Amino acid sequence: MNEKNKSEIINIRRSQLIKAAYRVLSKKGYHDFTIRDIAKEADLSTGLVHYYFKNKQDLLVSVLKEINENIRKFLIKSYSDLDDPVEKLKIFMTHAFELGNDEDYFKVIFDFWTLSKSSDRMHRTNKKLLKGYRDECRSIIVEGIEKGVFNDIEVEYTVSVIISVVQGMIIQYVVDRDAFDYDHYSKKVSKQIYNLLIKE
Repeated sequence: MNEKNKSEIINIRRSQLIKAAYRVLSKKGYHDFTIRDIAKEADLSTGLVHYYFKNKQDLLVSVLKEINENIRKFLIKSYSDLDDPVEKLKIFMTHAFELGNDEDYFKVIFDFWTLSKSSDRMHRTNKKLLKGYRDECRSIIVEGIEKGVFNDIEVEYTVSVIISVVQGMIIQYVVDRDAFDYDHYSKKVSKQIYNLLIKE
């Protein structure tokens, strides 16, 4: 087997195990899942899981990185033909709030957040995930200001507020789905953000 084929097989196996880990984590949570659960979900041996990932935490970090990369790729693909920062902002906001309807995603993310307190590695990985959200939002706002379609506002503060409002609303909704009409509120919040940023 040549190196290219070997590399492709490694990537396929790793991806298969990361997807399996995501599914298991969303059902069982971090504290109740085992490597055996991942192997069973992926229909592979536990030995293969240990071959591709050093330990449980290595697998978890890989899941978080995969989540972050998938979000980034989706947004880049969505923006690829757009020159209008307003349209990019609308896609960003829509996608951000749509994550609230993905119950599996937030079950997994909640687990990662709680692990930040007890693991430096998980803390660093979570910081990168949040930084990725802020970077994406910041690039849209800066582009909008430079093109003269957004108000000249304090960028870092605005980015932090947008991410906080979106994630705060999602957390409330995931914890208590009867608290408010999520779709209605997310549209209202998005409109307020557009009004804050977009020049009339």
